[in-house]
Amino acid sequence: MSNNDSDFDPSQEQRPRKSPVAAVIWLLIFAFFCVLIYLKYYPSPKVAEWNQSDFEQALKAGKIASVVVTPETDRIFILEGEYHKDKNAVATEKTAPQPVPPTALKPAEKYFFHCRVIYSEDFNRLLASYPQVKVEVHNRDTWWPNMIVTLLPILLIIGLIYFLFSRQIKMAGKGAMQFGKSKARMIMPEELHVGFDDVAGADEAKEEVQEIIEYLRDPLKFKLLGGKIPKGALLMGPPGTGKTLLAKAVASAANVPFFSISGSDFVEMFVGVGASRVRDMFEQARRHCPCLIFIDEIDAVGRSRFSGMGGGHDEREQTLNAMLVEMDGLETQGGVIVLAATNRPDVLDPALLRPGRFDRQIVLDLPDIAGRRKILEVHAKNIKIDTKVDLDIIARGTPGFSGADLANLVNEAALLAARNNRDAATMADMEEARDKVRWGRERRSRKISERERRLTAYHEAGHTLVAMNCQYATPVHKVTIIPRGQAYLGATMTLPEDDSYTQSRCEFLDEMAVLMGGRIAEEIVFKDITSGASSDIEHATKIARAMVCTFGMDEKLGPVLYLDQNKPLYVRRDGTPFEAYSPETAREIDLEVKRLLLEAQQRARSILETRRNDLETLSRELLEKETLDGKQIRELLHMPEPEASSHPQFQSGI
Repeated sequence: MSNNDSDFDPSQEQRPRKSPVAAVIWLLIFAFFCVLIYLKYYPSPKVAEWNQSDFEQALKAGKIASVVVTPETDRIFILEGEYHKDKNAVATEKTAPQPVPPTALKPAEKYFFHCRVIYSEDFNRLLASYPQVKVEVHNRDTWWPNMIVTLLPILLIIGLIYFLFSRQIKMAGKGAMQFGKSKARMIMPEELHVGFDDVAGADEAKEEVQEIIEYLRDPLKFKLLGGKIPKGALLMGPPGTGKTLLAKAVASAANVPFFSISGSDFVEMFVGVGASRVRDMFEQARRHCPCLIFIDEIDAVGRSRFSGMGGGHDEREQTLNAMLVEMDGLETQGGVIVLAATNRPDVLDPALLRPGRFDRQIVLDLPDIAGRRKILEVHAKNIKIDTKVDLDIIARGTPGFSGADLANLVNEAALLAARNNRDAATMADMEEARDKVRWGRERRSRKISERERRLTAYHEAGHTLVAMNCQYATPVHKVTIIPRGQAYLGATMTLPEDDSYTQSRCEFLDEMAVLMGGRIAEEIVFKDITSGASSDIEHATKIARAMVCTFGMDEKLGPVLYLDQNKPLYVRRDGTPFEAYSPETAREIDLEVKRLLLEAQQRARSILETRRNDLETLSRELLEKETLDGKQIRELLHMPEPEASSHPQFQSGI
């Protein structure tokens, strides 16, 4: 095989070269009109422009050799012809004209003239009195040059608009007749550079797609056994959990062509384009069987057709219908497996989720501690990290982080190390990157008055003390009076010790007390309250209302789901809205929410009044050092390390 054959890449489409015929035609037309304008308004420099008196003088002087008469109107004629230029001979009215025979004119002495005259009988007799002058009359129509000159600007504008429009179409849709062609890009396995080892923290999802990989590698084995492989798999999960990465890993592991397209690429401004692109995409995929089609953000075209959750859109419905038929219709052929990703599975059409189309729904959830540890290991290989960095501590301190968040964390740590001129990222860089990703970057440039610094110190100290004296509150990670992220002043940062998927009533009550601690500290110390606790009150109110209306944690109203009247009515798939509660029930809900908030406020007041000295000590330390972590606070207040204990009733196995 030659080198040229070995370098051939089948993934690259052979695009036809653009023919230069159209460009040549437009160039010739433009040149033609330029020549017409030039001949019309810019005669040759050898042509003399005369008026009627100049012509009569030259005629009397015997300089005229020939005249071509072209009528322009009834009285105006255009004269063109040859004349003999003699600088010494000057024609006057008193000098008798000396006839000059045409044979006396030499070719080198021939010149041309152009003149417009008013044709009369006297002028006709004057012209006839010189028989040696050759006179020709041309009855030429002059309307078409005028018409061309008039229409030329219009034609140029139309041509320019057509040129720009056709070019825009070619750039957007590869030609006016190519709108229905699929925009799916075929990627060969060797171009993906993604392996299964790069997908960490999703062990269950990788097991789900293992059968798809085996089928793509050896489809004959499954056909001989009579087994049917799933035609499609829907990857669901929050943003950043690795849905697209898993699809690339599947195509790379199966060593098959990979067609990638986004759901929004199907919908265009022209009707029927989306359905045509779906058919063309599957037709291309069948020519490369077995292969894999990946549709990212499929909710752009797969929204439910018979509910008010997505609105009406005929073009999107036609695209969805075409996709349903191609995946499982009368003429469906095997060998093409469809993977789709979405973070909104609740809005997808039920016909798209039934067996035979998307047979499997693979969930990629936020990783747990073990998954976060593996993800950090994958991304830490790409940067230089210090040997003292403990990834277990970072994984334990990043609950709720997705794979994309962890990748951003590692990258931010590398940037911090480079900014501080270090050879490798240290543990301090990793922790600062974690805090930056979760809460935002410190804003030390903000100018804060001394009064607001003291107010912020007591406010954050109030949150911290209440959190450290509540048994079920989330442990304090760090407290600062430096603005960070969206916080205008300070922030009290808490981190759970472990992943938690449920919250108890005791935890909700302690969390509301912690939120009220800042406002109560201001009231105790300054005998006044400020607007700095507005976000705390908002968060506490949401918790209390959720306890009463959603979680059924109120003894008076009981375990009943109530609709929040501040939100719009949710609509089920069958179009039936949830029932709203009565005004009497609304009043009971408001009273119970207020009671929970007042009890949390009173609980925070009791803790802070009892620990008033600790409040002063912690506030002074914050004013001096500005930032303290949980270990420093416990050492300052001589508090023991928190015990890793849960609720007593849970420990006893109830």
